[in-house]
Amino acid sequence: MAREGYRENGISRPGGGLNQLYPLPDEVLSGEARDGFAYPVAIYDRDEGRAISGGFVYRGAIEALQGKFVFGDLSVGRVFAADTEALKGADDGVPRTVAPIEEIQLYARDADGNETELSFSDLVEQTNGERANRADLHIGQSAGGEIFLTSRQDGTIRMLVP
Repeated sequence: MAREGYRENGISRPGGGLNQLYPLPDEVLSGEARDGFAYPVAIYDRDEGRAISGGFVYRGAIEALQGKFVFGDLSVGRVFAADTEALKGADDGVPRTVAPIEEIQLYARDADGNETELSFSDLVEQTNGERANRADLHIGQSAGGEIFLTSRQDGTIRMLVP
């Protein structure tokens, strides 16, 4: 509870709250001073999501995702990827060093093969026929390395395909 990414959570300060985040001192961010915390090797901000749902190193048929850690945001349903070598490189003891992440653009094909870009939340809402308050995204992986996207909101299992 004391850290969120490489920021200090206000709950650890007298009178502070969970919704307050404070920057860490530069000597901690630069790795010059250690404070006893283990810091993430990749992060995204609260305007991009709320909670990582888990993920897998991709080993399936989509060439652009080979060797990337594919993960999602449980609440908003965005799907991301980070290069595994960049993640390993960011594990250098310097909190400021993080691997870049990229969002995976989802799309659906109709019966004629036409593609429509959409979000995971859009898919859930289309299935349910109503607005979803949260995506409830969960990620699984097949024996062949393909990624499954599921949501308890609609009970549908979807798979990333080329």
